[in-house]
Amino acid sequence: MEHAMELDDLKLAWQTLDRRLQQQNALGLQLFRDGRVDKARRGLRPLVWGQAIQMLIGVLGSFWFAPFWVAHRHEPWLLLAGLVMHVYCLGLIVFGAVMQARIARIDYAAPVLAIQRQLLTLRRTYVIGGLLIGLPWWFLTAPLLVVLTRGLILDNAPSAVWGQLVVGAIGLLATGGFVRWANQPHRAALGRKLGDGAAGGSIHRAQAALDEIARFEKE
Repeated sequence: MEHAMELDDLKLAWQTLDRRLQQQNALGLQLFRDGRVDKARRGLRPLVWGQAIQMLIGVLGSFWFAPFWVAHRHEPWLLLAGLVMHVYCLGLIVFGAVMQARIARIDYAAPVLAIQRQLLTLRRTYVIGGLLIGLPWWFLTAPLLVVLTRGLILDNAPSAVWGQLVVGAIGLLATGGFVRWANQPHRAALGRKLGDGAAGGSIHRAQAALDEIARFEKE
């Protein structure tokens, strides 16, 4: 009987020790998770500030270009140039607002997999928006020159405007060709690097912090 009691005491001690180890592991995992989640949140702050600055530029540009095309609404080329630049500035505002909303909706208390999915959605939005905002710059120098010179360039050097449009078309085609070339299967590594670059450093750092949590939980 005494031997049985000793075995029961030993068994109880092991169970108590096991519970304490589980509690310590759970606490350690929670502390590690909280630290990495906070790192992911802080990693997105430069993106938040960047989008805020982009929206501010869009607002200032809208206030500048709108009066221009309104004042020249009876001059087709000047009207077109002003409208193009105004619409582009509105695009800066809309894209910035969409990005801010997606960042604000990230639920950092959710499971890691759910946060990773939210970041993937944010990354996809950022890449698509970056293309819509960035690629037009191949052509925007032409209407911008028209606005800055108040149409004088069309009278004095119209070839400069058409030259800018031609260069823009060539640049756009070259960009598309390079992206297609870089994303071929045997250049997968280069394609991933381009994708990471297009996604922005802030999102990449946030994803890396969450990946650390996922690896830690699997170990």
